[in-house]
Amino acid sequence: MTSQFELLAPGGDLASIHAAIAAGADAIYCGLGRFNARNRAENLTLEQLKAVLPLAHQHQCKIFVTLNIMLLESELNAVVKLLNQLMRIEIDGVIIQDLGLAYLLKQYYPMLDLHGSTQLNSHNCGQIQLLQQLGCSRVNLSRELSIDEIKPLAQFGLQHDVKMEVFVHGSYCIGFSGLCYMSSLRNGASGNRGRCSQPCRDTYQTTAMGVKHPLNMKDNSAYLDLPLLADAGVYSLKVEGRIKKPHYVYTVVQQWRKQLNSYEQRGQLLTDTSVLYKVFNRDFSDGYLSGNIHRQMFIDNPRNHAAEHFANLANVSNETDRQRIKVQVYDENTAIMRQVDAAVAKLLAEPVSEPSQRKIADVHLPKLHDHAIKQAATLSVLLSSPADIALSETAALPENLQFYWQVPASLARDLTATIALFQRHPQLLPWFPAVLIGDNYDAAITLLQTIKPRTLVSNNSGVGFAAQQLGLHWQAGPMMNISNSYSLLCLQQEFGASGAFISNEIAGFQMKHIKRPANFRLAYMLYQPWALLTSRQCLFQQTTGCRKQKISKSCLPKCAKATTLTNENGEPYRIQKLAGQHNAIYGNEHFMNLALVREHADMFNELFIDLSDIDTATNIGLNKAELICQFAALLDETQCEQAIALLSQQISPTTEGQYHAGL
Repeated sequence: MTSQFELLAPGGDLASIHAAIAAGADAIYCGLGRFNARNRAENLTLEQLKAVLPLAHQHQCKIFVTLNIMLLESELNAVVKLLNQLMRIEIDGVIIQDLGLAYLLKQYYPMLDLHGSTQLNSHNCGQIQLLQQLGCSRVNLSRELSIDEIKPLAQFGLQHDVKMEVFVHGSYCIGFSGLCYMSSLRNGASGNRGRCSQPCRDTYQTTAMGVKHPLNMKDNSAYLDLPLLADAGVYSLKVEGRIKKPHYVYTVVQQWRKQLNSYEQRGQLLTDTSVLYKVFNRDFSDGYLSGNIHRQMFIDNPRNHAAEHFANLANVSNETDRQRIKVQVYDENTAIMRQVDAAVAKLLAEPVSEPSQRKIADVHLPKLHDHAIKQAATLSVLLSSPADIALSETAALPENLQFYWQVPASLARDLTATIALFQRHPQLLPWFPAVLIGDNYDAAITLLQTIKPRTLVSNNSGVGFAAQQLGLHWQAGPMMNISNSYSLLCLQQEFGASGAFISNEIAGFQMKHIKRPANFRLAYMLYQPWALLTSRQCLFQQTTGCRKQKISKSCLPKCAKATTLTNENGEPYRIQKLAGQHNAIYGNEHFMNLALVREHADMFNELFIDLSDIDTATNIGLNKAELICQFAALLDETQCEQAIALLSQQISPTTEGQYHAGL
């Protein structure tokens, strides 16, 4: 019987790959020493990868290589050298985040199957179409989606020959993947580079709700939801865990294999989850998949919950009995390790064929030319408060300003009002958020069709794809994580983009070698309250509290709250939920990069400032009209130094550390 599903296992090292094969995985995703989103995993050498491929293929198990990080300009030649090696061996697919890498794979390596990573945060049909145009045969969907949101995307994918992949077991992230810069700003360890230091698992000063780990979520498990995934048309069931131990991988994969066999061969769903609780877990939830986003998805302990789970089942309260159960769980894990060792030893005793090699000529990157701009940069302003719209109509402000309006993430609810706003104020241009799910994405298309803006900025690639289809000028926003020349080329040639923001994560010395395509605009966010994390969860349940037990349909459009969260080292963060937008964590200080004006302003056509009302620790001694005037003065050589001095004095404290540290 042919399975509807692929069971996709993590392979953080060679031992875990062997364990996954022995446990019955259909496919394994693994990384090499560079260019993958789990630098904390041991990963593989190229020689180990070559050696394990025949073994995996003898057991009908595919091997996918993860190259799912943002790429810097200085790394392009190295990644092409690696691709030249990978195309000669029989890997079964490459998992990517970077649009520039996707472009290179499409142009030069068509023999390599391409998969869209979870780091691309895919959650609407436009994103699936964009990735299909780049050659992706499958897309890993955002972990935050419910089964009712997954089903239409899976069906849409089937119609367009793109398979859907869904995480079904392992760690949840509190933030949307690819949109978390919290670790990056804190210590330069970017999640978009596979180096996340997991500040969401940190201990914080006890909140008003008596919680010390207010951002720490339980683990994901869809073990009992298999019929829903089957009905939705999901293809690949993905287990998270490339930094987990081999006995964890073996246990989880084996249990999921048993579940798949039981359901597909006998129509019966296994309900005993006790074995899954024996290996590392933070307790389990299927809150996102079930569409029930609630406070019980959090747990105030980032460490292993296994012993606690069995102690609670036994209703044990005294420490002696709890310690006994802890020892018992430890002993059971030791027994599992012995079982894995025996299964792997049997696996490795089998004769294995020699690795095969394709005879293909190396690819060499063509030299790109930089098309310098001939005019000085202009200033653009992002507005989000209705009271600020008057600024866009003030004659006293400098000429040549452009004003953008922050489109709400709850656009389906707010569509009529948003259309009316743009029609009343035709000088405003739309700025789309990074997350637009379901009806909110459909509403974005309706908005574009109705107002037909002369240009727009989108942080959501699906909206960018739709803009191209409608023949509109669009720019890729700062949350699309653009950091190299080939990403710019991809956006222009594949998706008709007229411009793009360079990521705020990269340093000046990293951006200076980026080559601009001809007739392509570069932009940069010069001043902003920096959203370090965007979440579909409620970030107030565990901090200040909320009267609601779970998120309702009214939370996204209506809720507006703010609080401060401080870790044990005394480092504060700002949590703020704006009406119409998702929950977000902001840096404690505004980001203001005046160094860029001195060093690299000549790279950019547009410099942006974000005047959103986020109350950080930054003291601002100027009103918004004065702010605009002074930032505009930065772009006038005769006024630049005076403006830098005034802004430095009137806006303090601020941070620009990421511009100097980079990735």
